[in-house]
Amino acid sequence: MSEQIIYEEGNKEIILYLIDTNAEIEEKREKTRPDEKIERREYIINKYYKNADCIIMGYDVTNKQSFEEIKSFWFNNIKEKTKTNLIYLLGNKIDLIDNVEVIENEVIEFAEMNKIKYFPLSVKNDINIQNIFDDIKNNLKNIKNKNNNGINEIIYGNPSKEKYKIILLGDSGVGNKTSFQKVIFGEEFNPDEMSTCSQTYSRKEINLKNGNKIIIDIWDTVGQKNFRSLTSLFIKDSDCVVLGYDITVKESFDSIDDYWYPTSKEISGTDLIYLIANKIDLYDNEKIPMHEAMKYAANNKMRFFGISCKKYIGIKEFLDDLIDELIKK
Repeated sequence: MSEQIIYEEGNKEIILYLIDTNAEIEEKREKTRPDEKIERREYIINKYYKNADCIIMGYDVTNKQSFEEIKSFWFNNIKEKTKTNLIYLLGNKIDLIDNVEVIENEVIEFAEMNKIKYFPLSVKNDINIQNIFDDIKNNLKNIKNKNNNGINEIIYGNPSKEKYKIILLGDSGVGNKTSFQKVIFGEEFNPDEMSTCSQTYSRKEINLKNGNKIIIDIWDTVGQKNFRSLTSLFIKDSDCVVLGYDITVKESFDSIDDYWYPTSKEISGTDLIYLIANKIDLYDNEKIPMHEAMKYAANNKMRFFGISCKKYIGIKEFLDDLIDELIKK
C-alpha cells in the first residue's frame, strides 16, 4: 500500500512515496509465509527504493521489534540495493516516555556508525516534524551528480559557512525563552506569547565584520517537568547552552541550579553556557538579587547577561558576545 505525493520546490518536482511496508507484505492475507515475506520485502525495495534520492526509515520507540527489523533487514538491503547516501532514521512516539523500549544511545550509535541522519519525533504532538522536512529539503538541494559508482553524493551544508547549535533551557511559563528567541530574530515582542508546547528551532544567518557568515540554529525547548526527559534528547552536541530565568519568579532561578545547569553540563558537551536574567525592567518586583545571580554564574563559569525582551535591553550585547565566543570555539 503506497501513496504518491507530488509537489514543486523551486524549479524541481519532488515525488514523495508513503509506503506501508507491512500492508504491502501481508496484502490483506490472513497469514504470509516467512520466505514469502522476504520475497515481498525485496520486491518493495526494488519497486520503490532502488532509484530514490532520499530514503526515510521509521520505527516506533515503544516497539523494540520495529527498530530491530530496521537493523536486521531494512537498512542492509536498502544500502546494498539503492544508490543514495541520504538516508534518514525517524523514531516516532517520543512523547510516550514511560513506554519507551528502544534505548536512545543504541539508536544514536547505530545511526552514527552507518552515517544515517537520525531524528526523534512525535507525529501526534507535532514534535520535530518541521525540522525533519526542512533538513530533507536542504539536503535534496545539495545532491551532486552521481559518483563513479553511480551513487548520489551529498554535500551537507555550505563549507564556506560555520553552523552552530544553540539551545535555550529553563522553566516553562516564565516568559523568557520563546520571547528571547523571537526578539533575537528581529521580531516584535509579544506580551501574549504562549509557552512552547514542542521543541522548535529557528535559523539565523549572521554577517561578520570580516565578510564571512555564520549560521546559528536556536532551539527553544519545552520547559514543563513532565517533558524534561524529552528535552534532554535535544541538548546533546550543543555548541552553546542558554539558561534563562525570570527575575520576578524565584522558582525559575532555583530550577536552574536544581536541574537545568547540571543536566546541560552533563549532556551538552559544551563549556559555553550563559545565564540570562530576563525582565530586568521589572526590577521593583525582583525576587533574586542581581548580584547573587552574577555570583552564581561566576562560580559555575557561566557568562551572565541581564536582559529585557519587552524593552529590548541587553539583547544586542548578548548576541555580540555570543558571536565572539562561538568564533573563538
